[in-house]
Amino acid sequence: MSTDRRHPTAAASAVAALLVAACATPSPPPPPAPSPPQAAPTVPAPRLGWFTKIKVPAEYAPVLRLRGRGYQVFRCEDSTEGLAWVYQLPEATLADDRANPVGRHGANFTFEHDDGSRLAGKVQAWDDAPDPGDLRWLLLSTQSYGRGAFEGVAYVQRVNTLGGMPPARCTASDRGQVLRVEFSADFIFYRAAAGAK
Repeated sequence: MSTDRRHPTAAASAVAALLVAACATPSPPPPPAPSPPQAAPTVPAPRLGWFTKIKVPAEYAPVLRLRGRGYQVFRCEDSTEGLAWVYQLPEATLADDRANPVGRHGANFTFEHDDGSRLAGKVQAWDDAPDPGDLRWLLLSTQSYGRGAFEGVAYVQRVNTLGGMPPARCTASDRGQVLRVEFSADFIFYRAAAGAK
């Protein structure tokens, strides 16, 4: 009985071919490189006069603009000049540039975003509006709370106001009464600029 001496060699060749094939199998492609970070959308600063008192310090940049619509609330009270409509608070909805409601503006110059972030503001300066029948333009310094759109916001400007002013006087029959005056305004929100110290 004859022995096929080629059989071990054929088996070895088959094993070698399998090893070569395994090594030749292409590696899976590397994951795609991450996209470069997108720059935050630019928000133009409002156009102010040469002698404005509500300019934001140069190391801060505008990052968000919202339109506020609602009411300024006044109450008829005694003042040093007699009965007058005394300011109480704003009640306004804040909307984005597509008119989608995204938050609220309320008592003590607070701002609350629907994402949970909020601001507490304090008036730093004001300019008279171009029309005396409109609310003053304001500069507010703010303290931010929570994570979200208002996070890190340090200043807010109220500009482009329309309405919101009460009559000059109220009468004895108005004493204690509340007056709600419709208004609208743009609110510009500022954070420290990139690289600012």
